[in-house]
Amino acid sequence: MENQKAEMLQQIIRFQQGDADAFSWIFETYYSEAFRMAWLISGNYADSEDIVQETFTACYYHRGQLKNPESFKSWFYKILTRAAWKQCKKQRKETPCEEIQQGEEKSDFGSLEPLENFLRREQDNRIYRAVLALPIKQRTVIVLYYFNELSIREIAKVLQSLEGTVKSRLHNGRKNLKELLKDEDVEAFAEERRTRAL
Repeated sequence: MENQKAEMLQQIIRFQQGDADAFSWIFETYYSEAFRMAWLISGNYADSEDIVQETFTACYYHRGQLKNPESFKSWFYKILTRAAWKQCKKQRKETPCEEIQQGEEKSDFGSLEPLENFLRREQDNRIYRAVLALPIKQRTVIVLYYFNELSIREIAKVLQSLEGTVKSRLHNGRKNLKELLKDEDVEAFAEERRTRAL
């Protein structure tokens, strides 16, 4: 674990210095996670590809703005969240559920194994559709907290919000999910997903 952290830090420092190989390493390391998050927020496969491409492009061109290499993850998610919100505002459209099942076959960018595993675990994609039905700011907090396993403090940093605001959106998001799913056990879902303490 310590070796992985050290390697990550080394790669990020090289990336800050403009090393193309380090950027490729970051791309390969974060692509699947970034795509999953973009898909969960936007609900659209094509939009997700655009969001991820814009995110990595912005990361490369604005790498000088990353002051602390240890803050890379929250800095990266901040860029991704802004790109996703911008795309959702531009599109404002619903996604046919068939896209969820067809999506993994369309990618040109390596394995989508984490996304495939996620979709397999959620019967009939009911939870996915419920998350997608949430208001975008609640949806983003739910995705960052349960799927990306960020703490309240980390989410507040990503969204540049107060921790109280994040807690409120998380609470309201869970309440709305419970209403949307009705017979699903949202508490069990929350406990399964949560790996970090408030």
